[in-house]
Amino acid sequence: MIEVRGLKKRFGQVKALDGVSFKISKGEIVGLLGPNAAGKTTTLNILAGVLPPSAGQVLIDGQDLEENPLGLKQKIGFLPENNPLYEEMLVEEYLRFWAEVKGLDKAGQKQALDFVIKNCDLKSVLGRPISELSKGFRQRVGLSQAILTKPEILLLDEPTEGLDPNQRREISGLIKALGKNRTVIISSHVLSELEKIVDRMIIINKGKLVAQGTVEELKRTGEGGSLIEAEIRGRGVAAVLKKIAGVLRVEEIKKDYFLLETQPGKDLREEIFKTVVSHRFTLLTLVSRGKALEEVFAQLTA
Repeated sequence: MIEVRGLKKRFGQVKALDGVSFKISKGEIVGLLGPNAAGKTTTLNILAGVLPPSAGQVLIDGQDLEENPLGLKQKIGFLPENNPLYEEMLVEEYLRFWAEVKGLDKAGQKQALDFVIKNCDLKSVLGRPISELSKGFRQRVGLSQAILTKPEILLLDEPTEGLDPNQRREISGLIKALGKNRTVIISSHVLSELEKIVDRMIIINKGKLVAQGTVEELKRTGEGGSLIEAEIRGRGVAAVLKKIAGVLRVEEIKKDYFLLETQPGKDLREEIFKTVVSHRFTLLTLVSRGKALEEVFAQLTA
């Protein structure tokens, strides 16, 4: 569906993208991750046809976006960063305005409005000025513009930025539902949120693609060994744990709660248990786990 080949973008002397390449299949929901200034927004703007690349290609269904911009943009719905809205308009006026801009006839406009009003739950605010809406409803209005023509591709740049936890959950649920019938690329800093929505993730850092894959695949790419969480009461616990063969690092996260990094492929729980017993410590929990996505992300973008 989407193929990006050697994408580069310069702004004067600043190299925003430096040879980014990836493929996204039809029907995938893909998270685009990276720290600030990594190149996420630049990538989405190029995919949407808002910015031209300095080099490289964007192919949609095998066609070059630069060679057929008007035809291919009709397949794309785009919610930019900061959700630009015409705040003086009523919600219904805003939707009708965009339906006309997107070239829908009267019958098509009615169908499109019915579709977004239902899917974005806007019925209760149709007659209200956009300036009076909550942040959550403003995001819904922006998203409604992006999906108005039921595009095959949705590009969403930080769609839950600034929302409270309840609003984030609502918008995330809406994106997941919309993604059942279309290809979605979503940029966000909230990794725990993306982890529940996406099929796959692409991580960009300093304009380069540094990793891609499913959440589980990315967790396995992290450097270092396995992790063990342990709650142990006693004096000098950390110093004792550090002496266990195969333990690479011990960190006391909070009082009596320790995170141990061990050599890859070694399950040291039995050895830890024996050590705790021999030192007459009190062991409350002992759990082995893989690296969290946040930890892998930090390693890849350091």
